[in-house]
Amino acid sequence: MKTYNELIQFEPVRDTIELEDAADHSKAEKLISSYVISDKMKSKLNDIIIKHLQYDEFTDQKALWIVGNYGSGKSHLMSVISALAEFPDLVDQVTNNEVRECADKIAGKFKVIRFEIGASKMDLTDIITYQLTKGLEDLGVSYEFPAMDQITSNHKQYVEEMMSVFHEKYPDHGLLLICDEILDYFRSRNNQRTTARYGNASRPW
Repeated sequence: MKTYNELIQFEPVRDTIELEDAADHSKAEKLISSYVISDKMKSKLNDIIIKHLQYDEFTDQKALWIVGNYGSGKSHLMSVISALAEFPDLVDQVTNNEVRECADKIAGKFKVIRFEIGASKMDLTDIITYQLTKGLEDLGVSYEFPAMDQITSNHKQYVEEMMSVFHEKYPDHGLLLICDEILDYFRSRNNQRTTARYGNASRPW
């Protein structure tokens, strides 16, 4: 007769998932295989997320913004997306057949730069360009954005230059930049503006 331990296997529940874990192949495999995909999430993944990330077929691709309450699985979802985009063999770990088939469109087709932003006093543009420069360096690509006071219009031409340099080394890949905890950044910025305008509420007037 078998014991309950032999009949039932439990995986420990993780309170939080770090986006950087998805950069490790073995951790990424567990993140994908443990991600439960409902019918609603299947539609979100196939019809929105993968559709906007794939670049084999022309569509009006846009940046993706994932919003949800604390503990709702945003980091797990972003980890799954980034892992699939980076590691082609992990598509076999997807738990939904239809999503697995659709994920072939992005599997292994990207080099991925991941980072968490959180609270910061830096401008968002400076954070993004810094993370891009650092991430590209880790990928063996040398490109540095000009200083803010040297930019007269917008960053479009510099992003195009960056991608041109990137494609010299990785002609068959796209570049995926994925950021977590950005809402904390906006909250902190709002708090900083409020404090600057009205002063510290704890101080006597």
